Amino acid sequence: MDEQERLRVISGRLAVDAYRLAHAQLHSKGWHKGIPEEHTPLLNNLLTELKKHGFMALHQFWDASQELNILELGFKSREDFEAKATEAEREALEGMWQ
Repeated sequence: MDEQERLRVISGRLAVDAYRLAHAQLHSKGWHKGIPEEHTPLLNNLLTELKKHGFMALHQFWDASQELNILELGFKSREDFEAKATEAEREALEGMWQ
């Protein structure tokens, strides 16, 4: 993963974090009738932000983010991780940005 791709993933993570915060704020008052209508713009904003960074679908972003996590653990690729990771490293991956 080159530096430009890494920055795209980090920007996508910031967009997801902003969505999560807005989503939590929406639900902080408890459920009310307008939640579905209020939620849709939040999701649309997230998808728009991800597209600005070149992710045309959520799964593209999640795959790239997981790859960055694997690289941050010191592996060369997902295949390298699958072949060489210890149980502790697999557990560490679960604790990384999701």
